[in-house]
Amino acid sequence: MDESSPPVSSPPSAWTPEQVCRTYAPRIYHLARRMLGNDADAEDVTQEVLLQVVRKLDTFRGESALPTWLHRVTVNAALAHRRKRAEREGRQTAEPLDQLAEDAPLNGTVRPWSVRPEQEVLDHETQELIEAAIARLPETYRDVFVLADVEGLSNAEIADILGLSVAAVKSRLHRARLMMRRALAAHFEEVAT
Repeated sequence: MDESSPPVSSPPSAWTPEQVCRTYAPRIYHLARRMLGNDADAEDVTQEVLLQVVRKLDTFRGESALPTWLHRVTVNAALAHRRKRAEREGRQTAEPLDQLAEDAPLNGTVRPWSVRPEQEVLDHETQELIEAAIARLPETYRDVFVLADVEGLSNAEIADILGLSVAAVKSRLHRARLMMRRALAAHFEEVAT
């Protein structure tokens, strides 16, 4: 955080739009990038969110923490951007369950990885593999995965943001994790237990 920025716990009135943009722009961009799967769309959403911050920071009532508010604004902007892109391209997004049926079954014995992925994330190549696997998830599952396993939100928070039931979030998150595991399994040595 910039030395001239107020602490995160400061009241909204302590922040200027410039401080918020300077402090949170990278976080906004990375969340949008993970949700949308490409740099250009993430840049568009980041710009849109930062413009909203400049216009609406004075209306922020402080009922939640500033990062939480920015997170919600970013998720909503990314989802809206995705809908607009689909309309512009004149195509319907494929039903993720259709793709799931075409893929290999998700059940079966899974052996533990010999190297835990979260320990390897610091390695640049591994980070790229993980980012690419996230980008290949169907949007329905990618949203839930990013919000839960990347951003660390609870199932209830995700359900509220995406307008889903908690049970639907749990189901999608489970499927997303299985898809990620399958996508990354070839890159990590597995050992029999």
